[in-house]
Amino acid sequence: MEYKLNKHLHAERWLFLFISIHLIGWTLVPALVRYNLPLDAIEGTTWGHQLQWGYDKNPFLNGWLTALAGFLGGPSGWMIYLFSQISVVVCFWAIWRVAKNMLHPAYALISVMLLEGAQYYNFHAIDFNDNTLELGLWGLSIYFFYKALRSSNHYRAWFLTGLLAGLAFMAKYYTAVLLASMTLFLFLRAENRKQLITPAPYVGLVTFLIVILPHLVWLFFHDFITVTYVFQRTSSPPSWTNHFFFPLQFTWQQGQVLLPVLALFALLLMGKKPILAQEKTELTSFDKAFLFYIGLGPFLLTILLALLFGIRLRAGWGMPLWSLGGVILVAMLQPHLTKSKFYRFIAAIFIMIGAMLSAYSLSLIDSPDPSSANFPGREIAETVTNAWREKYHTPLAYVGGSRWVGGNIGFYSSDHPAVFIEWNKKRAPWINIADMKKQGAVFVWEISAGETLQDSVRKQFPQLLENQIMTFSWLRNRYDLSPIKIGVAILPPAESR
Repeated sequence: MEYKLNKHLHAERWLFLFISIHLIGWTLVPALVRYNLPLDAIEGTTWGHQLQWGYDKNPFLNGWLTALAGFLGGPSGWMIYLFSQISVVVCFWAIWRVAKNMLHPAYALISVMLLEGAQYYNFHAIDFNDNTLELGLWGLSIYFFYKALRSSNHYRAWFLTGLLAGLAFMAKYYTAVLLASMTLFLFLRAENRKQLITPAPYVGLVTFLIVILPHLVWLFFHDFITVTYVFQRTSSPPSWTNHFFFPLQFTWQQGQVLLPVLALFALLLMGKKPILAQEKTELTSFDKAFLFYIGLGPFLLTILLALLFGIRLRAGWGMPLWSLGGVILVAMLQPHLTKSKFYRFIAAIFIMIGAMLSAYSLSLIDSPDPSSANFPGREIAETVTNAWREKYHTPLAYVGGSRWVGGNIGFYSSDHPAVFIEWNKKRAPWINIADMKKQGAVFVWEISAGETLQDSVRKQFPQLLENQIMTFSWLRNRYDLSPIKIGVAILPPAESR
């Protein structure tokens, strides 16, 4: 690729346009076409309503940020969608910064834009959750780690690496595979080990430990419930086949995600020969090793863990794994780039974004199947809250039930009651049972989803009134979907008994 071509492609302007279109499109479209937040976002608002140093499934960061977005954006939820896309575009920016240190600007741009072809950066990133949060935090951690090893301002870069890695770990424990890859890269290369005789890396380590320390203390006081959940998610009935099936399944799932990326890259190989650049940029040995350890290391370590221990892997865990995938692909092949090829690729990216946004909208507007987007969460919350207020003339302070129905009431109700998740004190340690009995509560469960009010709950709260059934229709119900039946049992305030 000629220098002159690089000079006139204005890669940074195209990056800004790409990031802006992605941010605006993937924020506005879900906000406009979804009546209801997705499950994980609802769960995050439930957690974040009570600021804890940890929750039953994840550390604290996801819950805190979801609650902040819900507070800033109100019941429309648009700010929660914005937070999701901020994480995505921050990842794009961080990878751009890494790629620009290794490749020509046009190649660096292409390596970032290729990521739009992976569903992890569009459809899957609509729901603000731990996986989506990892995108931005992993990207920033990778960038500042690269900078810490290559720049002269070691202390600032190492501090930011430790800070962001700590926040990433507080988003999801799966960040451990990235940290392990970083550690291997640091220790196994002689030039990197020289850093260990300076105080800078230890500034990063201490910062990391300070960030995660409150959560570690919290775990001791809450029976390590978050760690227990991780083991439950990865467990399966013992079998020697697990050691082969789960790694192969995960690899296949990730391959399916990456296929559109390869298809987009193929556009750069079409046209007049030569297919590949005649004057290739030769990566330094450091950059090659960095892309291997940090770009592929987390995936390879995940596969190794599954091979050794037969743990069940979840496809969604692959979400933060491929941010350097575009850089690796472009660096390996370096296609011969002309203006026509470049602009054809740019056009394909923007057309694809428009097509995906349109397809997503149509799939929800004309959905023949139940979808969380068309769940009447606001109506359920309003009906339950109004029924409570009309009867007791006091705000609804507590709601007990599943993460989904209870969480919807917790978020959409004007009273924003605390959610007693699954009527389980371990899952909702913020609930003061004595205060709940005093102020009263509404217990809810989705009968149409097979949920019931357990006998043990009635024994624990004998003052519960008789069950009621409320029926609601799906929104945009063009296909006569079965109505949603919600079971309701009221725990009256102590003064009204």
